[in-house]
Amino acid sequence: IYNKANIDRKHFSKMRKSDYHPSKKTAVALAIALELNLDETKDLISRASYTLSKSNYFDIIIEYCITNNIYDVYTINTILFDYEQPLLGTIS
Repeated sequence: IYNKANIDRKHFSKMRKSDYHPSKKTAVALAIALELNLDETKDLISRASYTLSKSNYFDIIIEYCITNNIYDVYTINTILFDYEQPLLGTIS
């Protein structure tokens, strides 16, 4: 899953510690890797105290991709890059 989420092994290992709090883009990357639907994604990221907003380009793009069954992190990152948004994952 961490490879599919574009998260490096070292970061994933750090995530497994109980005191870890992921960034929003990491939480979203995991939801994408798990191919969660929109409701499941919102539930997952809300557990990390995040939401998807209708006024944020990053969030709009993520919602669009999920509702259109686009779960390839590299395709999503290309769209995010085109709109100058932060990319998913931790691998450069």
